[in-house]
Amino acid sequence: MGKVDPVASAAGAVAAADEASALRTAVRASVRVRSVGCASVRTGSGFAVDAHTLVTNAHVVDGAEQLQVDTWDGQQLAVTASVTATVADLAVVRTVEALPATVPLAAVDPERGEAVTVVGYPRGEALAKATGVVTGSVDDPLGTAAVRVLQLEAAVAPGSSGSAVVDDDGAVVGVLYAGATTGQDAYAVPVGTLRAALAAEGPADRSVRC
Repeated sequence: MGKVDPVASAAGAVAAADEASALRTAVRASVRVRSVGCASVRTGSGFAVDAHTLVTNAHVVDGAEQLQVDTWDGQQLAVTASVTATVADLAVVRTVEALPATVPLAAVDPERGEAVTVVGYPRGEALAKATGVVTGSVDDPLGTAAVRVLQLEAAVAPGSSGSAVVDDDGAVVGVLYAGATTGQDAYAVPVGTLRAALAAEGPADRSVRC
């Protein structure tokens, strides 16, 4: 039987605990978003950036007559407003009740090769985490963003749109908005663009009345 280094083992356990704690915050800040339109219901994901503000994708809330927000611990929160950015597939949603947790935003965009975790509600089902890696910075393959976006290698599914993409410290480095129909290519709006959108004034309201 091989020797075990107790110091290395202890250090590994501490690192694993720190990573679990960082991801726990991202999990508790994640929400499921249901967009009820005139003739359809779409499901996406989102995450809280302050007590009454969450971020998701514009295409999740676009055309919604009503938005339903469910938190990780089973709360259903009322929405006061939703506004969308013009430079990328981003939306900001305000809630009446306080969100149970918030996740910090990273100071800079991630580097190629950086490990990430996507936290959201694939297919509108249970909260899930998908590990991946940043493979580069590319032009938006869908043409919805006027800025370059992050390309990831991660297994995502419909309903994951709006998920937080977090680094090993649990800070948001991007907002997932698309995934390839085959393979594991996925795309996210980088945190720098998100920060600019949150700071911008006067985004357009895309809510509708049937």
